[in-house]
Amino acid sequence: MKRIAWFILLSFVVPFLGSSCQLFESRDTTGPSALEGDPFFQTKPAEDEVFRILITEEEYVVKQVAAEDYIYLKPSPVARRENHKLFREYDEKWDFMNFTHQGLLRVKLNPQTGMIENVDYEGGKPPRAWQASIMFRDDLMRYEFGFKAGIVQPREFKVRYEWRIKKDPNLTPEEARKKAMEFLQDQKS
Repeated sequence: MKRIAWFILLSFVVPFLGSSCQLFESRDTTGPSALEGDPFFQTKPAEDEVFRILITEEEYVVKQVAAEDYIYLKPSPVARRENHKLFREYDEKWDFMNFTHQGLLRVKLNPQTGMIENVDYEGGKPPRAWQASIMFRDDLMRYEFGFKAGIVQPREFKVRYEWRIKKDPNLTPEEARKKAMEFLQDQKS
């Protein structure tokens, strides 16, 4: 009888523990996000814009804004979690003031394989912080796309990034100044 009671108890507790652990992981696009109603996702997409990526300290959200009948992003929760981890590390280094880094990238795919051939900033305008421009490109290069009709279409499209960093309210003015100086040194490198 005790074994049955333990079995019943564990059958209720284990699933709860598994779901509660997900609260501490980066959000994946497969589940709902508080950020999906964000104005960043509500504005009309630019011509040829297919995906938007919003990064905050708490979440990394990818949303498809066009071409749903042709292309999709292959799920990769582990890659997104690792990518978000890298962005969070920079959040901690740059939290001396509020930042918003934005970038609009043009992606060109190989017509046979569907793999990324080239990624450039639209209009040659990368974000002001060179680290953010490199991070956006590196992040995008990790993605794999699928094609609903088995044809690589669209072959060229745009992906918009927005990365929001919030100022740490616990920083003293001296600590914020020190972090700002380190940030400026990194920009010169």
